[in-house]
Amino acid sequence: MVDRASRTIRIGHRGAAGHAPENTLAAVTRGIELGSDYIEIDAQLTSDGELVVMHDKRVDRTTNGHGYVSELPADEVRALNAGDGERVPFLSEVLAAVNGRCGLMLEIITPGIGERVVSAVKKARLTTPVVYASFLHSEMVTVREHDPSANTLALLEGVPVGGASFARDAGVSHVGLGFDSVTAAFVEQLHASGLTVFTYTLNDPRDIARAQDLGIDGIVSNYPERVPRSPLHSGVRAHQNPGR
Repeated sequence: MVDRASRTIRIGHRGAAGHAPENTLAAVTRGIELGSDYIEIDAQLTSDGELVVMHDKRVDRTTNGHGYVSELPADEVRALNAGDGERVPFLSEVLAAVNGRCGLMLEIITPGIGERVVSAVKKARLTTPVVYASFLHSEMVTVREHDPSANTLALLEGVPVGGASFARDAGVSHVGLGFDSVTAAFVEQLHASGLTVFTYTLNDPRDIARAQDLGIDGIVSNYPERVPRSPLHSGVRAHQNPGR
């Protein structure tokens, strides 16, 4: 577990997407090698009910295939080239790759798969911390129903009118903010509500420094090694333990 008084949490985006094809085992391995505290990946369901790791709803951008993940069977998704000859991994493969080596930030993309994802994580018997995440906040409620002790994160792109009320409604322990939505006042409000605050996706060292000045607890980056090990900026502060 990470002591926030000593460093900002490094989160490798889709593994380490700046170094290897995103959401592949190569990217996950590279993110671990670069010292990520957590690896962030994305989970979706294929047409035949298999959990695979991919962010986009369509396979077109990141593979040599075409179509929606939800409309393709797992064997067709697995046959695609996800870059440099890498394959689209099953969620179970990524869970095995990070187990005992790194924490996992697991974003739920497909609506209604929260229970399946929790079941997969339990089956993997992970010894490292997991933070479930989603823009679909109802999925975070589902995750907590099936694992009341789970760390859950509500993703946001904007600042809501109701302050931290969205987090209370979803029962989350963490919040992930788009960097353009980060303000010192909003971060302070979230901290005052006992929430751990991450921001995404920062690759420029100037943005990383700015996020630290604003008191952000964890930074998602395609280049996790760019997130400094030590808090060099005035806004970094101790807060509750992210592994809770």
